[in-house]
Amino acid sequence: MKHYDSIPRIQDDGILKGDTVWGYNKLDGQNFCVTYRPKKEKFGPFGSRTRTVDENDIQFGDAVNLFFKTDKNYPEILSKLVDENSGKNCVFNGVDEITFFFEYYGENSFAGKHQEGDEMHLALIDVFLKKKGYIEPKDYENLFRNTKIEMPDLIYIGPLNSDILEKIQNNDWTQPNAVFPNVKEGVVFKRSTLLKGQRRPSVKVKTKWWLEKLHSLYTKEECEKLE
Repeated sequence: MKHYDSIPRIQDDGILKGDTVWGYNKLDGQNFCVTYRPKKEKFGPFGSRTRTVDENDIQFGDAVNLFFKTDKNYPEILSKLVDENSGKNCVFNGVDEITFFFEYYGENSFAGKHQEGDEMHLALIDVFLKKKGYIEPKDYENLFRNTKIEMPDLIYIGPLNSDILEKIQNNDWTQPNAVFPNVKEGVVFKRSTLLKGQRRPSVKVKTKWWLEKLHSLYTKEECEKLE
């Protein structure tokens, strides 16, 4: 199955600097994915960033159950959207396998670890089409934003320049004057359109608030893996 690609830090990959990008609140949780085959109308297998999981998995069993939770209705919503947008020139035309990527998180999750008792969420963060690549931000917005599927906030559309980078890095959501009051960890910037080879580059930018908290809780070696 398709697992989510690692997103490079802006300081490690400057490919998008100057390009028009769409910036999304980077929710702090764990990556969870669901494979869907339209012809079979079947969801599964399920996965984390690195492995396949199911409802009996210690870490991700609850995420699988949350996906099928009746009041969320995610399977019905997603299958209907795919069916309605599979005609000629539509996003899902000719696609026989789709991977929906979610962030599994709670209000007090930090660095991928959750707090017992938190209400958990599944927010759709990306969609991958077999043989076509990740969908573009405009399609992601048009298809899913006005549904009951939870999505991260879209906080920016424009050139990826020093001004927006500084605003994200200096954003402290705990302060009343925070530019982006819902941005705790940082922002993921995605290129507006695909590049040759069906590539859609993306980069992440972390806030100083999140990095300082991370370094106060973990060793230097652990922080290097989590940053």
